[in-house]
Amino acid sequence: MNTQGNNRREFLESLGFGAAILAGSHWLSAGERTGRGWLVGYAEADITPAPGQCFMSGFGRERYAQSALSPLLCQVLAIQDHKGRVVVLVTADLLAFDRTVVEGIRHDVKQKHGIEPECVMFAASHTHWAPAVSMSGNFGCIGAPNVWYMGHLEETILSRIDDALKNLTPAAIEYTALDFRGIGYCRRLPVNGKIIWGPYPEGSFDGHTPILRVRRQRSPQQLLIVGHACHPTSSGRINMWSPDYPGAMRDTLSEQMTDTKALFVQGCGGDAKIFDKDPETGKLVFAADPKRAKAAGQELAQAVISHLDKGQMTPLSGAVNCSLVTGQLSYGKSSWSLEEIKREAYKGPKNGYMTWTARQYLALPFERPNFRYDVQLWKFGRQLTVFGMEGEVCSPWGPMLRSMSETEQAMVVGYANSTNVYIPDRRIVREGGYEGSTSHRSYFQPGPFTENINKEVKHIAGRALDKVK
Repeated sequence: MNTQGNNRREFLESLGFGAAILAGSHWLSAGERTGRGWLVGYAEADITPAPGQCFMSGFGRERYAQSALSPLLCQVLAIQDHKGRVVVLVTADLLAFDRTVVEGIRHDVKQKHGIEPECVMFAASHTHWAPAVSMSGNFGCIGAPNVWYMGHLEETILSRIDDALKNLTPAAIEYTALDFRGIGYCRRLPVNGKIIWGPYPEGSFDGHTPILRVRRQRSPQQLLIVGHACHPTSSGRINMWSPDYPGAMRDTLSEQMTDTKALFVQGCGGDAKIFDKDPETGKLVFAADPKRAKAAGQELAQAVISHLDKGQMTPLSGAVNCSLVTGQLSYGKSSWSLEEIKREAYKGPKNGYMTWTARQYLALPFERPNFRYDVQLWKFGRQLTVFGMEGEVCSPWGPMLRSMSETEQAMVVGYANSTNVYIPDRRIVREGGYEGSTSHRSYFQPGPFTENINKEVKHIAGRALDKVK
C-alpha cells in the first residue's frame, strides 16, 4: 500500500488542485496546469563575506568584520499562478540593493526564464552589519563596495532563482496582518523646536506587520514571509556580520514551527528604531546590544506565532498581476552650500566621515533637478496588493499606501529594489531633522525633497495601481 502517495494526494486535493498536477512538482506551463492553485518554489544561500573581504555598511565609521555573529542569508521565493505567470521575491541581509545589481539580475532572469522585470522584486532587510554593495552611495557613510563580492552576490542570487524555479510545488497561500508595537518606537524626538534622534513613543510608527503563509508538500512545508517596519540597528558596536533582529525572528520561527522557513521584509521603518531600557535609569534608549537584538527578534516571532494560532487568514486565489512604474521626485535646495562643502572637505578631521562626504561631493559633482523613483506592484486576485517601495520609506507612508489599494488587503515592502535615499512625507520634510532635511548627504544626493513629496509619490503609485486593474 502506497501510504506516502495517498497522503500526498489527500494533501494536494485538500488545497484544491486537480489530478493532472498531482504527479509532479516541476515548473509546469499554463497548458499543463489545471485547478486554481499556486506553485511555490524556495531556495536560500549563505552570503556572508569572508573575514576582511568587505567594508561593513552603515554608521559612518570604518568597520571590517573578522567573523559572523550569525550568517547573512539570501532567500528566494518563486510563485506561479494558474495562468503560468511567475513572480520572484529575493530577500537578503543587506543594507540595500544596488540598482545596477537589481537591473542586471532582472535582465538575466528575463533572458533565461522569460520572466519580466516587474515580476522580480528585491527586499533588503537593511541590517547595518552587512557588506557595502552600493555603487552610488556615500562611501564614507555607507561604505565603498567590493565589486568582486558584488559579482559573487549576483551569481549566487541568480543560482538560487534557478533553484527555486526548479522546485515549484503545489501550495496554498494565505495572508494576514497584525498591529505589533512591542519592540520599536519613532526615533524623531522633538526637542526645543528641533528634531533629534531619541525614542519617541508618541511619534509616528507603522505597526502593520504582514504575514504571508505558504503551505506545500515539499520541504520546507511551510514558508512565512513576515514584514515589520523598524531599523535593524540594535546590535551595538560589534564588528561582526549579523542580520540583527530579523535573523533572530527567522531562527525562532524555524525552531518553534515544524519544517518552516521564514523570510523577512522591511516595512515603512525609515524613522523607527528598536528601543531598550537603561538598566541604571530605567529610561528609554535605543538598543545597542546583540542580546537585545536577539530578544527583539524573538518577541516579533512570538507575536507572529500567537497571531497565526488565531487562524484568521485570507486565502489568496486567482491570478497575480504586476507593474513597475518609473517617476520623478523633485529636489529642494540643499542646506549645504558649496562654500560649506569646501570648508568641511579641507578643514574637517581626516577621520570624520563628513570630511570625506564633502570630498566625494567635490570629486563627483553633479546637478540634476529630479530623482528617479520606481514603484513596483503585485496584485494577487482581489485579495492582496503588495507595494514594493524604493528607499528608506518613513512610517506615514504605510497607511497612506495601503489606503490606495482596491484589494481587500495590502502590504508595503520598503527598502525594495534600490535604496539610496530616504522617502519622508510632507510633514517630515517640513519638520526637518535627518530623514527630512540632511540625510541626502549620507546618500550622496544633491538636496532634500520638497513638500510636494506626497503628491509625487502618490502619483507614481497611482500609475502603478492603474496598470494592475
